[in-house]
Amino acid sequence: MADIEKLYNHRKPEDVLMLLVQASSMAKKNRELGWSDIQNTLHIGAGEAVIILDWLADNNEAHPKISKHWVRAGRAYVRNNPLPSLATMAWMLEVGKRRAFLIMQELERRKLIRIKEDFTFERVGRMASFNDLVRQMKVVAKRFHGRCEPSLLIRTLYIEPYTATRLAQYGEECLSLRWKNRPKDML
Repeated sequence: MADIEKLYNHRKPEDVLMLLVQASSMAKKNRELGWSDIQNTLHIGAGEAVIILDWLADNNEAHPKISKHWVRAGRAYVRNNPLPSLATMAWMLEVGKRRAFLIMQELERRKLIRIKEDFTFERVGRMASFNDLVRQMKVVAKRFHGRCEPSLLIRTLYIEPYTATRLAQYGEECLSLRWKNRPKDML
């Protein structure tokens, strides 16, 4: 439900309720609708449409679909974090709980993880080493013009904030990457 809070932060409560009611009536007619259908019908942005679609899926009003992108992102999350779980995966990938559950099931089907009773994962393969994370950071830095700040690494590598900070410091000190808007207390 944290994603719905983003809608409430940017719109009036009555506008959000109207969007949700309209989307719910759309879902009753077609349970297989996608975010682009919501975006085009309600005339809203793609980010808001994804949030509404995840809300519909979490409330069993629509069937969420997962793309190859989400499977790759889930794989990166599972590989790059020491203690992966369903709740943190949904938070890191910024998807609804139901879509995160479908990603988790797809990763299990591909034999990348084993699901435990408490919805934590047990990796089948090995976890990414620091060298693997550095290699991934170099790819991100190349795509983002030599930047390596922690917020960018969290968003692209799906790693926890502490690891992102350590990795960004290493990138700046050893690889001459830029850390945009670095806090003064970390200079």
